[in-house]
Amino acid sequence: MCYPEPSREERKPMDKPPKTPSLSSPAEPSLVAEIGQAIAHLSPDRAVLLLIERALAATQARGALLLLPHEKLREMVPVFENLPGEGQRPTWGNRLLEALYQVFLDGLTCFWDREMVGKHGFQCPCPDGAIALVMPVKLAGRAVAMLFIFRCTQSGTFTADHQNLLEGLTPFMGTLVENYRLHSEMIHKNSRLSALYEISQRAESLIDLRDVYDALGRVVHSFIDFDAYMLHLLADDGKTLEARKDSATGGFPHRLILGEGLIGQAAQAMKPHLTYTKEFNSVLILPIVVSGKLLGVVTIASRKPYAYRDEDIIGLRIITTQIGSVDQLFKDLVRLRGFTAHILESMNSGVLIFDNDGRVSLANPEMTKLLAQPLPVGWSPQVPSPSIPGPLSELIRDILERKVSQENVRIRLEESHPPKTLEVTAFPFRDENGMMLGTAFFLKDITQIIRLEDQLKRADRLSALGVLAAGIAHEIRNPLTGIKMIVQLQMSDLPPGDPRREPVEIIQREIDRLERIIVNLLDFARPSKPKAVQVNLAEVLDACLLLLHNQTKKAGVHLEREFPADLPTLIGDPDQLKQVFLNILTNAIQASQAGGLLRVRLEPRPGWVAAAIQDTGPGIPQERLRAIFDPFMTTKEEGTGLGLPLAQRIVDEHGGRIEVDSVLGSGSTFTVVLPLRTEAEPEATHA
Repeated sequence: MCYPEPSREERKPMDKPPKTPSLSSPAEPSLVAEIGQAIAHLSPDRAVLLLIERALAATQARGALLLLPHEKLREMVPVFENLPGEGQRPTWGNRLLEALYQVFLDGLTCFWDREMVGKHGFQCPCPDGAIALVMPVKLAGRAVAMLFIFRCTQSGTFTADHQNLLEGLTPFMGTLVENYRLHSEMIHKNSRLSALYEISQRAESLIDLRDVYDALGRVVHSFIDFDAYMLHLLADDGKTLEARKDSATGGFPHRLILGEGLIGQAAQAMKPHLTYTKEFNSVLILPIVVSGKLLGVVTIASRKPYAYRDEDIIGLRIITTQIGSVDQLFKDLVRLRGFTAHILESMNSGVLIFDNDGRVSLANPEMTKLLAQPLPVGWSPQVPSPSIPGPLSELIRDILERKVSQENVRIRLEESHPPKTLEVTAFPFRDENGMMLGTAFFLKDITQIIRLEDQLKRADRLSALGVLAAGIAHEIRNPLTGIKMIVQLQMSDLPPGDPRREPVEIIQREIDRLERIIVNLLDFARPSKPKAVQVNLAEVLDACLLLLHNQTKKAGVHLEREFPADLPTLIGDPDQLKQVFLNILTNAIQASQAGGLLRVRLEPRPGWVAAAIQDTGPGIPQERLRAIFDPFMTTKEEGTGLGLPLAQRIVDEHGGRIEVDSVLGSGSTFTVVLPLRTEAEPEATHA
């Protein structure tokens, strides 16, 4: 049952359920306020879903669909839905969508009883079937969408109050649907280059452009008889007409200047011209013009007099214009393909385009760099691939399944060597009718950005802790000196072998350990200003390896040394740098097991030199990795937790940085990167 919009006085209840408040009712100001808040603060699609949810709650309905028209298919397309979960979810087919399209065209509000709902192929698991209210969603008096809301028959019918409420909600829905369409169009602009690139690839492979004008002669011959045919195309200089293909010269020149002779004049004027020659009694010169631009000239000739009439000219103009348009289209697509390919190749972000089947249809070169290997052609996240890390594959699969947009999602790829952090932005793109075309993913390597953020945070923490450490060390040192003097007096009063001497010796050793901690605290809090002398980093590392030779041998660790011969010198403090490398090397040796490998290598970089220390120990867990430079963070019983923070402070004073890459079960790599400054530059750069 469908009916036009009645006045409010003409409406009569279809049943007698409890009264349902409408939007105009003063009892429901909170609903109006909520709608206003939703429109003001939510995206259009989320606001539409919120209105549908409120409509279901107010009408006690089972579910609802908001559909948009698909003019080409002449059916409605479900775009928004709020349906029961699995097992209670209804099903429908094209019959329902076609019927709803007709109701949409009529612009009527319809009430469908159980028989009508079943007739249109809508199957609901309700025991007694379902009833539905079908209502156009209008904007400025024009239907832009259709609301299909249903409930179980046993729950009772829709009332006039229900209809009043929905009629109050649908104008808001209409506005939001239009905003959603405009918002979708704006998003789709970001993906059209990729879509056009795909079209250009397929179009270029289907047709050889040379065959387009070869086909022109065959088409013209099937349309009209001629004894001679010649095609001139405008050269790149825009002034010369050059013969492309001819079946009989008939005395026509193969090359001429625009404006030269009858053919050149007709081309210049871009108007058809009928004439004759000594050999041919009828000659038709037909310029090929597309969008006001001259592409070439077709000349056909017949020995018969008056062979061509006005209707022939009109038909041939249509044919030549269409063929010329196809040629221009493919040329534009080829240019667009090259243009788009250059854009994608120049992007510093990886681009992945998935089709509606969830398979990769495009991957730019940067994506290959991020994965360190080519992406399999037609890859789908449903099929595991060694080239796609697990976390990335799971994220892609989740987005494709839910068909949602995600912005700036960070994922850590531990399987990469070295590990890296990616920032992923993804969105589905649709055509102007809301039909899905695919999903685009943009991936960017932000590993260096994360490292810089961590370094800035560490610098702030170390600065504050340095002030605190200096105060603590000063306050502890004075009473500790007094305690040490008393203990020394006690020791002098106790002869060797006295059983009371042992606990005093223990106190003495602990006091010595506290003094070492205080010295480390002061070094950390007030590091001395680095000297500015020429430093050969290879000699500094060799000196450190010599000092640690016995530890390396005792631990059963094999040492590999890779120092290039032409390594440049840098300006710095060799003693402080030696302290940095001793701390890092000692940690690497202690983390290694017997038979492990310790690789020390130097690598020159533009404006920098890097010293990498790599071990094959157990690695550092991800949750501890960012805290290793925090003071007092240690896993050793005798450690103070100040070695790495002090090393970080010294490297910062030299204007450098420490990079850490660690994989559980494979080991860790600490890389000290130092700048190559000249003696004329400042002696030290404070981070």
